[in-house]
Amino acid sequence: MIKRYRYLVILSALALLIFLAACGGSEPPVLVVPTAANGAAATPTIAPTAVAPTPIPTEPQSTATLPAPPTVAPPLATATPGAQSTVAPTPVAPTTVAQTTVAPTATPIASLEPTTDGGYRVAFVADDDTLNVRRRPSADAAVITELPADATGIQVIGEGESIRGGSLWLPVETNAGDGWVNSRFLTEDVSHDTFCADPEVDELLEKLQAAIENEDGKLLGELVHPDRGLRLRLNWWNEEILVTGEDVQTLFRAQKKYDWGTEDGSGEEIRGSFSEIVMPRLERDLLDATTWDCDEALFGNTAGATVLPEGYEAVRFYSAHRAAPAEQELDWGTWLIGVERWQGRYYISYLVHYRWEI
Repeated sequence: MIKRYRYLVILSALALLIFLAACGGSEPPVLVVPTAANGAAATPTIAPTAVAPTPIPTEPQSTATLPAPPTVAPPLATATPGAQSTVAPTPVAPTTVAQTTVAPTATPIASLEPTTDGGYRVAFVADDDTLNVRRRPSADAAVITELPADATGIQVIGEGESIRGGSLWLPVETNAGDGWVNSRFLTEDVSHDTFCADPEVDELLEKLQAAIENEDGKLLGELVHPDRGLRLRLNWWNEEILVTGEDVQTLFRAQKKYDWGTEDGSGEEIRGSFSEIVMPRLERDLLDATTWDCDEALFGNTAGATVLPEGYEAVRFYSAHRAAPAEQELDWGTWLIGVERWQGRYYISYLVHYRWEI
């Protein structure tokens, strides 16, 4: 029985070989099925790409375009060094006409306190600065004490001494001992009543107007102390221009260019000669002034500050104000004219111009 079974198996295998040969195949294909080693699960050869989860917004996202920030003009300087003002308001022209001219506004300015005549006081020194009293009449000499910017009652105890360069030094008495100060930073202390009632001051101002109107440099030179000079400012915040000696007499015709500072609002530099820059304002606002006042600052309407430069308050002054017409209340101008008495005679000390500021 077993032999018959083997015989049948052999016959079946021969039949299969004959069938494969007839189909043209040489060998049967080998099927390979991957299996994990030791029965572990198969590990793919390419790592899957991580897909970030879609964020869920916590609040709506605006698609509107924000407007550009507004342009703000540079802040103006204020009376205190380093301080700045905020955005200046936009001028608004008046819509009604109430009168032919706009009355000036009397603005208090930190000026001299009422004093009796006699002695000297510190002048043209900033509030946060002091005047050095030195052992000898020289800027290189040792400092023995300092006088505050508002010091008054200073006594000169002897003859002055001029040094090279034209500076006059005066010997003064202090609590720390006697010493010397540069006379350019002292001025005679004159009371308000004495100053405003003195006809010599009126005469001096009349001569100043004549010198400007006729562009008379010789006359102007007679009104200004040759060593102490004339201090000029266009707008109170700009740096002063100090003109001394023969330069005062040649101001009207000289072509020398000065840096007068910057224009209000635009910030543009002001550069030019005295005739180009200062004369038009003197002719318009000083020669055509409608109101004069002693030791009282007169101004029109303005969005800015109107103050006297630090140190200038030590010198008495007159205000020459050209009032604005009613149809344009911002079109006004003022010159403050400093007048000091030195060695018994009055001199023009400074000219500071004011007008409407944005």
